Amino acid sequence: MKGAKLYRAALLALSNYVKTHGMRPSSVRNMVLELICQLPQPFTAQLLVKACEPEHISVATVYNVLELLVDAQILHVNNRQRGKTNNEYELIVLPRPRMQVVCLKCGRVTDIQDKAIERLVEERKYTNFEMQRFSLFIYGECRTCRRRRKKE
Repeated sequence: MKGAKLYRAALLALSNYVKTHGMRPSSVRNMVLELICQLPQPFTAQLLVKACEPEHISVATVYNVLELLVDAQILHVNNRQRGKTNNEYELIVLPRPRMQVVCLKCGRVTDIQDKAIERLVEERKYTNFEMQRFSLFIYGECRTCRRRRKKE
């Protein structure tokens, strides 16, 4: 159900963007968007290409749709790398906070939830600025890497 809600919100945002920019609607573009909504977030372009193979959607089309969705502010491209060579993409149509802890040793990323931080950020007033969503990344060393280091 969550994926359906996400897809409807993303499709509405895409339809508005397409109309505003004088573009024609595309069923292939909508299909790629639907596949994106089914992927774990964040995802790489390579993962999306693989998901599009059964639908016979070309690699060039996938990359063109990714670029369009970033321009339409439906996707956020994350190039923090964390030792990876590929950018990660993440749907940003639903305004929900994203908080993660990132291990600087192994690159492992774990989503966290902290209602106290969410409330603190959401209640904060910024001069001449209206917040729509926020991301928080906490960098450090995970338990597995700490244990490995202590054994050495």
